[in-house]
Amino acid sequence: MRRHPAFLLILIGLALIQTFFTQAMFAAELAPSDSLARGIALYNQKNYVAAQEFLAKAVSGEHRNVAVAHYYYANALMQTNKINAALEEYERCYNLAPFSSFSGYCRMVLLRHGRTPDSKLETRAAGKNSPEQGGSIPGTTAEKFVRETPAAAEKPHSEAEVQALKARLPRLVATVKETPLALDVMADNISVRSAFVGEAEQRKTRAFERLEQSRQTLKHAEAVTHSFVPSVKSFGETDEEFRARRVKAEETVESLLTTFRENVNEAEKNFQTESSLLDNCINARNGYQY
Repeated sequence: MRRHPAFLLILIGLALIQTFFTQAMFAAELAPSDSLARGIALYNQKNYVAAQEFLAKAVSGEHRNVAVAHYYYANALMQTNKINAALEEYERCYNLAPFSSFSGYCRMVLLRHGRTPDSKLETRAAGKNSPEQGGSIPGTTAEKFVRETPAAAEKPHSEAEVQALKARLPRLVATVKETPLALDVMADNISVRSAFVGEAEQRKTRAFERLEQSRQTLKHAEAVTHSFVPSVKSFGETDEEFRARRVKAEETVESLLTTFRENVNEAEKNFQTESSLLDNCINARNGYQY
């Protein structure tokens, strides 16, 4: 049966159109612009290792100047305890969009780990951030980002972060208890009793120095742990979630500082003991019972 040439042309046209759409769909699946969306989707599924693969492509490709891409990549790295790499990404995110809705969280993490964001960037006007930089996300993308951004309460401090904080804490001042002095008040002559006074004064001085060192060490530890407690809400975080996260961080800090406070208390007790000993030695030198 012979077909009309026009019918054949229609068939050829349909075949070409089908081929075009098939190739377009396949290309779309492999397009680098989808690496960010795929990475975010995998992150929200808690598949952090796979998410890193796509997000790494995103931040090294056409999304290298998009703060959102670096933000998610940093979160994925932090979830797998790649802290140094994560801090680099948080810093890039902050540098790209220092006034974005998630820059506060980036700054908090950087300060917590002893890094100070570039202060020069903070002099920029907030209105100069472009949507591409991450200062604002237009249209439905913003709504999707709000829904998909993990709440900070779901990202508590990892054990690796706590261990890193412990490593930055100062060493405790050694607790030293002096050997007790054996005083026989009335048996020794005045010169011996006077010698006891001199030694007791030295012991009290040493105890006071250790007490001051313990106090300074406690202040140092308090300064180190201060940034561990969040002071601002993260993007998408409710007041209740922020309070819960803050309380948990405060409990962690309090447990770390307890040892330093106990060290100060012990040093104060030793100082009081040496002070009493000096008073007793002075009374003994003067011929008074105690």
